Amino acid sequence: MKKIIAYGTPFMDFLVGLDHLPSKKDEGARIQQTSWQGGGKVASALAAVGQLGGESSMIGTIGADAYGKFLLEDFAYYHVDTSHMIPDGQNGFSVVLSDPVTHGRNILSRAGTSRPYTLEDIDEAFVAAHDILHLERATPVSHRLADIIHAAGGKVAFDGDGFSQDTQDMLPKIDIFIGSEFYYNALFGEGASSDAGKYPENLAKVRAMGPEIVVFTFGDKGSAVLSDEGYFFAPGYSVEVVDTVGAGDVYHGAYLFAIAKGMSPADSAQFANAVAAIKCTSIGGRSGIPNYEMTMQFMQTGSCDRTLIEQKRQRYESFGGH
Repeated sequence: MKKIIAYGTPFMDFLVGLDHLPSKKDEGARIQQTSWQGGGKVASALAAVGQLGGESSMIGTIGADAYGKFLLEDFAYYHVDTSHMIPDGQNGFSVVLSDPVTHGRNILSRAGTSRPYTLEDIDEAFVAAHDILHLERATPVSHRLADIIHAAGGKVAFDGDGFSQDTQDMLPKIDIFIGSEFYYNALFGEGASSDAGKYPENLAKVRAMGPEIVVFTFGDKGSAVLSDEGYFFAPGYSVEVVDTVGAGDVYHGAYLFAIAKGMSPADSAQFANAVAAIKCTSIGGRSGIPNYEMTMQFMQTGSCDRTLIEQKRQRYESFGGH
């Protein structure tokens, strides 16, 4: 199975599940559950890869504080190689509020103080030993990493969560582009995602810019993919949503795991839909990630054994007990 490496910023998330989200001055709300979990786009993607049974590595900087220690231990739990992560400063921290009424999330963030990861920090031989590079932003470091992976015969994947011109400019170096509904609407106009009939045409426009595989996710509706094999729409799954935090990140990890395992671009999209749906049945970006067997059971029957999810939910309840 192919090995995945990712470059990005891991976050520490304190997740708070409320009975409702206060909307008035001096209004209170009742806390229903709390959870301490790792976060970050490619960081959570790698947690999904590891939980599903894939092999991966994370590079970048991470806090040299208690949060950083927590995150390194959590990466180890998911069998993610962090031997080339650089500890420095304070780790980024977020308070994530969710509620069962809107099924949305409100995020309060504090940036970390870790020094930037530089071109000089890159261990080119280590990077080249992997088959797929997963990125979350387009920077000089990202460009160099992409060049290294391509020179070694590998592929570059990109998390197109939020639109940026830097990302657009990097599309010729991206082999697997997975964009969000927000990115899609930024490209093709507000509300464009409501017209599914134009998905094939619009995905073709993005593919013409460079990527071999173009995927866009549209929440619980599903995801659309265009590749050499043609266009495919993978319908979403209906589940009882507890929290959507990290659903997109987990989708990315599941999709790349499936590609690394040898699944087709279309089958990978359907598989990733299932993994992301199961994730949404538990708080945070990590506790609800299923393993491979659970995912296949869910795809075949509509349900799965939730023992692992319950164990992880309890594991993340206490920061000190982690």
